Amino acid sequence: MGIGGCRADANEAAVILLPSNITLFALDFAGSGLSGGEYVSLGWHEKQDLKSVVSFLRKNKEVSCIGLWGRSMGAVTSLLYGAEDPSIAGMVLDSAFSNLYELMLELVDVYKIRVPKFTVKMAVHYMRRVIQRRAKFDIMDLNVVQFAPKTFIPALFGHASSDVFIQSHHTDRIHQAYA
Repeated sequence: MGIGGCRADANEAAVILLPSNITLFALDFAGSGLSGGEYVSLGWHEKQDLKSVVSFLRKNKEVSCIGLWGRSMGAVTSLLYGAEDPSIAGMVLDSAFSNLYELMLELVDVYKIRVPKFTVKMAVHYMRRVIQRRAKFDIMDLNVVQFAPKTFIPALFGHASSDVFIQSHHTDRIHQAYA
């Protein structure tokens, strides 16, 4: 699922998977849906949520293979986790962003916010410090393209060409770097 999404977003996948006898486990990341948590880290800390779920599923004797499906933040989370766990059977990655810092700068242009570039960069660097202090991660480390070459899991990449929030070139970059 993506930012602002929740486990109910998996209903569209359930309609396809369940009749094929494929079990579906959907979750709300910390800070999303019905889960507690103060912050959404756009994949950085959510990777730990996913690690906990995969660990739980592996303890269940009825679970054989585990695949991941994520949209936007969920796709980023899957990519980050997949770089650490090559035993995942496959991933479906919808509309991942390649680099959070670049995405933040792009969104200023997309929403036609008319301020000088240096002002935007100063604001983003201020936000970086605030996020480091409060949410305990560095937005500069959230660069999926750096993790993609370490990931060998079969993956299906998707992205709407008309997506204006996260433009499709992000998925292109990840796909090109993907091992």
